[in-house]
Amino acid sequence: MGKKRKAGKKKNSFSKMSAEREFSRLINLIEKQNFSSADELKDFLDSLMGKSLDDYLPESINKKERAQDLVYEAYEQPVSKAKKLIKQALELDPDNADAYNYLASIEKNVDKAMKLYEKAIELSKKTLGEKIFEKEKGNFWGILSTRPYMRAKAGLAECFYAKGDIDKAIEIYEEMLELNPGDNQGVRYLLSTLLLEKNDLIRFELFMRNLEDEDCANCNFNRALFYFKKFGRISIADEALLYAHNRNRFVIDYMLGIRKLPKEPPQFIGIGDEDEAVAYVFDAWKAWKNTKGAFEWLREFKQKISEFN
Repeated sequence: MGKKRKAGKKKNSFSKMSAEREFSRLINLIEKQNFSSADELKDFLDSLMGKSLDDYLPESINKKERAQDLVYEAYEQPVSKAKKLIKQALELDPDNADAYNYLASIEKNVDKAMKLYEKAIELSKKTLGEKIFEKEKGNFWGILSTRPYMRAKAGLAECFYAKGDIDKAIEIYEEMLELNPGDNQGVRYLLSTLLLEKNDLIRFELFMRNLEDEDCANCNFNRALFYFKKFGRISIADEALLYAHNRNRFVIDYMLGIRKLPKEPPQFIGIGDEDEAVAYVFDAWKAWKNTKGAFEWLREFKQKISEFN
């Protein structure tokens, strides 16, 4: 979020959506069988090994399921073709929330994107009903039917951030974590960075207690920045920065512009790799930039490190 993610930027979620599509197809197919035992289910799953679930689609899915499948396919196609698929999906199921999520993800106007995400949230609530928000609170992402709602909330938070309403973005991320503490979407990292960007150090410190066991660029560099904001250039901040740098040696170079950021954040990251560094700088650059003296601290640290190498 350091470099604002424009609402019109297509999300790097194609592979994730593809995996979700296959899982959804499998669940739909299983639900339409009448297994009398676990052994029958196992035999059925064994029979699917090496086969494409596409072969079973025509006889196994209804209009709503077909519409969702078209939306999944849209995420894997060029925008021109994807729009046609989305149109087909909405003709089959006008209440398909993920169709509006996709349209929002390619919308260049932030205000229009917000309306599309809000429409997706409205349709999700209509489809899910009120009871599920209490009944499944804490396990929300584990149910496929709730995921369009969670995707819409994440997209809406990004739109609020793009419009400068950091408080509303934080509020949405906190709501999402209440529904899904397991945080399959990784909003905890965005939330921690926003708290730093807002300079809300008390809430940041309290929140980071939940992430004490996480050893990633986001947590490590955010802790270093927190200590710098709170105490200035003292040993605890320097030690935290050194630890963070040792865990990912690419972050500082990207933060200072020594390495040039790509146009898009990476689709996948690994702990300690260059993609992790790029993803972190995309989100946290503004939090560092708006901290007086932080970039000078990084430059001097970089120079000292270089002298020892």
